[in-house]
Amino acid sequence: MKVLVVGGAGYIGGAVTDVLLAKHIQFTVYDSLLYEPHYLKDVDFIRGDVRDTKLLKKTLVNYTHVIWLAAIVGDGACAVMPELTTAVNLDSVRWLTENFKGRIVFTSTCSVYGEHDGEVDEDGATNPLSLYAQTKLQAEKFLLKQGNALIFRLGTAFGISDTYSRPRMDLVANQMPVSAITKGELTLSGGDQWRPMIHVKDIANTIVTNLNRPVRGLYNLAAVNLQIQDLATSCAHITGCRINPVSRGGDPRNYRANTNKAIRDSIFNPHTMYTVEDGILEFVNLIRSGRVKCVNNNLYFNVRHVEELKEHGKFS
Repeated sequence: MKVLVVGGAGYIGGAVTDVLLAKHIQFTVYDSLLYEPHYLKDVDFIRGDVRDTKLLKKTLVNYTHVIWLAAIVGDGACAVMPELTTAVNLDSVRWLTENFKGRIVFTSTCSVYGEHDGEVDEDGATNPLSLYAQTKLQAEKFLLKQGNALIFRLGTAFGISDTYSRPRMDLVANQMPVSAITKGELTLSGGDQWRPMIHVKDIANTIVTNLNRPVRGLYNLAAVNLQIQDLATSCAHITGCRINPVSRGGDPRNYRANTNKAIRDSIFNPHTMYTVEDGILEFVNLIRSGRVKCVNNNLYFNVRHVEELKEHGKFS
């Protein structure tokens, strides 16, 4: 088994490569460093764009497995440059399915469900409310036709990935403790919205554990379904911050992920996963230790980072 981790320098990629190293699995990171200013982890590395099909084709022949993490991630970031989003999130995946017949593990998103009153499983109706969710859902269809793909519809990630990857401050369960420590309060918009959530390290463990298992197709991946108001309460309990409620904002997403299929097929062990409280404490300790000089740096926020790159003409 030789693995190409496409997008391996990113938030999820940092945790994935740590697990691959721990399991002594041979791998190479292929990444354009869109979200990272540098890549310091001492592993085999290829600087490459997923739109560079000539380089990808030459590279893929050396690998039996591909972990495809590369994407413009998040509703806001994808809306900044729709053509780039389609090229990276959809067109590149279509090309992959036509040019690679080995094992593919792909990260999709539970955002494809949009709005649901109850828990939704993999056979439930999809209702993507953003270009991000739309491109991920369309990419899934090409992967399912390829026949050797394992697709994880991820809940909202949280937690610290590894020593090298940037901490993401724009994910709700990470943003709340940062606000709590730096401002002494957090703003709660609505709060009755449901989200499935999962620690980034549990995503990584699940990906690597199932690389060579005889499982295919779609799986929801989440550790817990949580209302945003309950997340805020946990954060306030741990940090002692105030909660500042405001009228519900413009994000209409509201869904709970049913993970019975994944548990049935031993995709992950629900009893060994990190809790949301674990993730909150990680960020509390990170900020209190002074290890982040400026928590509002655009680098930590996907949409602001992509907007900045666009403004400076750094997209080709």
